[in-house]
Amino acid sequence: MFFYISFLRTPPHSMSNDLRTEPFPASVDLFYWWISNTPQNLVRLSEPAKLTTWRQENAYKPLQIQPPPKKNFIAVDGVDCCLILSPSSTVTSSVIDLRDPKIGKLPLPVRSLPMRIIPPRKGGSGGVPIKGTTPTTKQEAITRTFRLFGDDGGAATGSTPLMEIKETISFDLDKKLWDSGISLSAWLVRLLVTTDQAAATVSASESESESQSASGDLGPRIVVRELRERLALRDECRIIELGAGTGIVSIVLAALRSANLASAAHDTCILSTDLPSSMELMSYNIHANSTLYPHFPPTVLPLDWDQELPESVLNIRERGGFDLIAMADVTYNTSSFPALLRTLSSLLALSDHCRQCVAGPDAHEPTAPGNGPLVLLAYKERDPGERQLWDMMVRETGVVLECVGKQAGAGGLPVEIWLGKKALTHLFTGHTKSQTAPRP
Repeated sequence: MFFYISFLRTPPHSMSNDLRTEPFPASVDLFYWWISNTPQNLVRLSEPAKLTTWRQENAYKPLQIQPPPKKNFIAVDGVDCCLILSPSSTVTSSVIDLRDPKIGKLPLPVRSLPMRIIPPRKGGSGGVPIKGTTPTTKQEAITRTFRLFGDDGGAATGSTPLMEIKETISFDLDKKLWDSGISLSAWLVRLLVTTDQAAATVSASESESESQSASGDLGPRIVVRELRERLALRDECRIIELGAGTGIVSIVLAALRSANLASAAHDTCILSTDLPSSMELMSYNIHANSTLYPHFPPTVLPLDWDQELPESVLNIRERGGFDLIAMADVTYNTSSFPALLRTLSSLLALSDHCRQCVAGPDAHEPTAPGNGPLVLLAYKERDPGERQLWDMMVRETGVVLECVGKQAGAGGLPVEIWLGKKALTHLFTGHTKSQTAPRP
């Protein structure tokens, strides 16, 4: 379980889990500093200073935060700046490093939206009005900053752009960051960014599955290596994400594809899908991170699991179907499982005709390379009844998943990373041995 520093109203804060139902159980020092409103957080307006020591009992205690020093008010009408809260006084701690296997051990830092701070004037006092609003208007969103690459910027970019994800502070489930999305993003980054990290991830996936596998049908090392080959080496790659929310997983996939392939010669199609209510925020985040994928940004697309696939998805059949179907935190509502599996079956069917054409001597081996899309699922248990999805998935779609990794946080159950594909035995016979996801 991860814990998130957040704003209730600038500057009061909270420190809780992704559902905002459990406060951080331990005490931790909280630091703040100001930065100018620049995309890459390069201009610091003040040094980190201790704000308070977080404890559950003082969670709603009023706090006083000093504005940036006067020397930073270059313009007479003020400066647009953002407030950062972090559990560390190190400036780099404001960036969440997805390469770090220990991500989430401390509460995740947060950045406010821009606000205009006006310097004091003779005969009056300065204020802190938010740009374009009245001083009492509540900010309805926050941002978090992520690092995907090291100083070399990955294999091809030659720079170190950061990823900025905006989320709301409301209770809209499709407009917030969740443990599963961050964990899946981190797992993908560690798989693809460097050879050493990729080898370690493959090795860890193999060890994880040997001790906790629910079925012997899939070789975890094989499917993890196949995923890496599809994402990092193939010139053409077609991906769809279901329940994309803020778009973080699609953004990371697009950034990794761009970093691992040298030029615009590669053909990447990433469809980032969710309900219509998600489109505005998802589009904002994808546009805000465009420097991470200059040639093939994700495409935002409304997709309701209770409806037929839209034409823009069906057209993928002409290109051979999808290479990857990704999902993160789509299991919290068990009543949606039938609709989710119908959608998954329809997506798999776009590739089935191609699989029949390439089936050879290994046609009854679900690990045969190149056979249909891989299915990648990040799962955080909120209720044991959610685990019926695995058995339902095998019966309804023939997809057999293996646990290939886990991402622990600061407490509670870890996020599980599951990967697999449709067993060819199901393709030809319509039957596949059932499985049930094991308890961690």
